[in-house]
Amino acid sequence: MYHIKNDQRAIRSSQLLYEALANLMREKSFDTITVTDLVETAQVGRTTFYRNFDSIEDILHMRCDQVFDELIDYTKSYLQKQTSDAPVGMLKPMLRYFYLHSDIIELLMAARCIDIIQDAFRARMESFKAELVARQGIAEEFFDYAMAIRTGVMTNILIQWIKTDKRQAPDDLADAVSEMFRNRVTLDQLL
Repeated sequence: MYHIKNDQRAIRSSQLLYEALANLMREKSFDTITVTDLVETAQVGRTTFYRNFDSIEDILHMRCDQVFDELIDYTKSYLQKQTSDAPVGMLKPMLRYFYLHSDIIELLMAARCIDIIQDAFRARMESFKAELVARQGIAEEFFDYAMAIRTGVMTNILIQWIKTDKRQAPDDLADAVSEMFRNRVTLDQLL
């Protein structure tokens, strides 16, 4: 778990450690990186690392949480600007955002820590629970299942798109996926 105080020095140190980790992951695999490697590359003390993080993986958690917070802000702004009465999902703004900000997702994929993406996504979606239950008619007792489905679909679309070097334009991919679901692709057809 990470525990960064809300002061400039702690924030700056955590940023230096993230940048060091990103640089080290370009040179070697995630599971071979040590705290010593990190603090030497970041030029911070070992105590600074442990003051802010319990493990190296926590650095990825922190940055992923930051990026998903930015994604939520971007998505809210995107949705407010929409003039159409047609319902707009989260896929298009998510793909637009990650078209320019996929670094953390790529690092998480390289570290084989996809669960961090899913955890961050699920935690942010929790704030939309009341709206989703009301708008989509999901019974509250099944909300967690709906979130598991949504999280899995969104995460896997994002990962596959990044694996293929984001060949499709964000809007084209969002429209194609939306069309699949509009054409009533059922769970049985997908399995």
